[in-house]
Amino acid sequence: IQAGAYAHPEHEGNPDYVDYYSSQKEISGINSDRPEPKRNFQSSKYEALMVRRLLKRLKDGKIDMDYLTGKKKEMNPKKEQSDDPFLMWKGDEEDELLYRKGPTHIAAAKAKPPSTAESYNPPEEYIPTPEELEAWEKLDVEDRPYGLVVPKKYKNLRSVGAYQHSLRERFERCLDLYLAPREMKRRLNIDPESLVPQLPKP
Repeated sequence: IQAGAYAHPEHEGNPDYVDYYSSQKEISGINSDRPEPKRNFQSSKYEALMVRRLLKRLKDGKIDMDYLTGKKKEMNPKKEQSDDPFLMWKGDEEDELLYRKGPTHIAAAKAKPPSTAESYNPPEEYIPTPEELEAWEKLDVEDRPYGLVVPKKYKNLRSVGAYQHSLRERFERCLDLYLAPREMKRRLNIDPESLVPQLPKP
């Protein structure tokens, strides 16, 4: 073992490679007489799509023949960044938002923040009486003063249990975001004094 020899003297560590499979080519009836597929004689649809895109960009003037032949690597080389001042929020104006590709993003309406009645220790005037609770149960949820929330008082925050209407409120919030239409309204920033006609001086 220390000399690196094999235990059996007749064992050969590096025998000659015998090619059992590829030395003799066997012709079978599965792939021998198969004709060439039709796709080998048709033009590629992906290449045709890329050619149409390049032709359109060539007609629009976005690229030229130097770019197609490989003389140019980029049509619009990046300008070196300078230390000159620039507008940080440029592109967020209403006039420039219309020229962006795709639909304009309109932010969803924000949910109402929690009120004092939803506190775990609300003031006494927020806690309803039994007569008020009976009157609230007869009303619709939208007509109630605090909706589904019934103000209650707890000793500490650990005593507050799980909110039983959380799943319903999340579902109604998702419905509002999904079904409520959104529209961007353009506001005209006009000075009201400029609309008033100038009176002649007496």
